[in-house]
Amino acid sequence: MISRWLLKIIFGVAVVGFVLFELGSPLIAAAILDGQTHDAANDAAHEYFQNHDADRAKAVAQQDAADDHAKLDAFTIDDQGTVHVTLSKQAKSYLLHNFGPTKDWYDVRTSATAVPK
Repeated sequence: MISRWLLKIIFGVAVVGFVLFELGSPLIAAAILDGQTHDAANDAAHEYFQNHDADRAKAVAQQDAADDHAKLDAFTIDDQGTVHVTLSKQAKSYLLHNFGPTKDWYDVRTSATAVPK
């Protein structure tokens, strides 16, 4: 009697945990990637301020992205010297990334800007 009740509890907790993981993974990945994107933009802006070399600044942003297992999707420096960085990353999923309606949820992309200081 108790073992059946205990199995139901264990199964219920496992299902709830799996659902929370699947639905929470893109949100957590976006929050982490947002911080990484801001760091990459700030580092690139600092490099650009020091050397006024857009290629070196982009290389710094690229290296920051690679260190964080992200992809540098876009990098620009506007006329005012503001650095614009966009990074992307694939959020972890075991099931929902295989279905059309939810597939895009797991392609996380964030943008940030930074001014050289």
